[in-house]
Amino acid sequence: MHQSSLENMQVCYEKFIKQKDWSGRDRIKVIDIGGSNVNGSYADIFSGEEFDYAAVDIAPNDTVDIVLDDPYTLPFENNSLDVIISGQAFEHVEFFWLLFEEMIRALKPDGILILIAPSAGPIHQYPVDCYRFYPDAYRALARYCDCDLLYLKHDPRGPWQDLVGVFAKSAPSFTDSMGNDWQTNRFESATQPAVLIFEKNPETDIIRGQAPYLEILESLHHRKQPGLYLEIGLRNGNSFQYAQCQSIGIDPAADIKVSLSSNHQIYQMTSDLFFEEEATSVLADNKIDMAFIDGMHLFEFALRDFMNIEANSKPGSMIIIDDIYPNHPKQAERQRQSVVWTGDIWKLALCLEQERPDLKLTYLDTSPTGLLLITNLSPDNQALVQRYNPLVRKYRDMELKGLNAEKFLHRKDAIDPTAWQIYDGDTSI
Repeated sequence: MHQSSLENMQVCYEKFIKQKDWSGRDRIKVIDIGGSNVNGSYADIFSGEEFDYAAVDIAPNDTVDIVLDDPYTLPFENNSLDVIISGQAFEHVEFFWLLFEEMIRALKPDGILILIAPSAGPIHQYPVDCYRFYPDAYRALARYCDCDLLYLKHDPRGPWQDLVGVFAKSAPSFTDSMGNDWQTNRFESATQPAVLIFEKNPETDIIRGQAPYLEILESLHHRKQPGLYLEIGLRNGNSFQYAQCQSIGIDPAADIKVSLSSNHQIYQMTSDLFFEEEATSVLADNKIDMAFIDGMHLFEFALRDFMNIEANSKPGSMIIIDDIYPNHPKQAERQRQSVVWTGDIWKLALCLEQERPDLKLTYLDTSPTGLLLITNLSPDNQALVQRYNPLVRKYRDMELKGLNAEKFLHRKDAIDPTAWQIYDGDTSI
């Protein structure tokens, strides 16, 4: 058991086990799958008197409490275990999905399952070494067993670069010691990111802007008066509520906490799936007048959203992009490392500047992470569509440095969002 795995299990314990309300139980039953002590185990983490810990493995030794006759059959009743953990074992399980299904079967409806497995590292047969795991593997397991993936972390520390996941049959809700209310959403698509958990850092989680972006969005709705509005990435519905016209909202895990009207129609699916399966009929008799893209914080997803919306718009339409201005380099990383996170959406602005000079781009200095208004759309333009794969290769691995850092980190081209007006679907300073 390597050190980073122990540290990752400790983090999961602190965030999901220690803070959870376990009232109504005499003791918390913990089963460690593959729990044989090989240069260390997780037993010490669960050594408190409140726990009933047992190590399960396929071979006997002094540290194994339960020896399995069949690695794919656990000797526990349905819905009987409070906590199931497993680390550095799944790479050695030939049919790991069958074992995972058994673990979910035995887990209580309000239980917690913590899984750690390597994504890299040398071959280490014990007795076999079959797999390495990437984030989509845990998302797939959650969908395969119809359970919730609460937490996902890809540890960069070598050589094992562990993948850490926390699962539950249904997402628990509780408040941790930092006052955070934990309530997570189901994963309806492999493209939907897992809920990542970070502690706020005053250095990296700074925000800037001359006006809140929600105020500017509300103003845009009043001035633009769109006939058809589309929004990607609804979250709690705080921006979607401003639309007074026919409105289409797309989010596979929307958790609406505001009052919406009959004009608001929500599609709980990814935007890719919406445009592939629903757009032809939904947008058959109408074109999008105004759209807001606030979905996946990755360049290629935002690029696809822009292309799909433009194709269903008209020359006087407007597309608004959120998270165009990271306030710190950490906020701009593709793999989330901060509470305030823009991902690499800034690359979309750069791409449109360079590849579509026919568009008009207006950068607004809004808080927390800026807005980009795009007008002069051309629904029949195929420049981005025809070069999609080369463009993704060109921009996806681009670093935020040099002139790009000056432009986006320092908001070089941003204007005061209260100093412009909307006239006939265009922006004028």
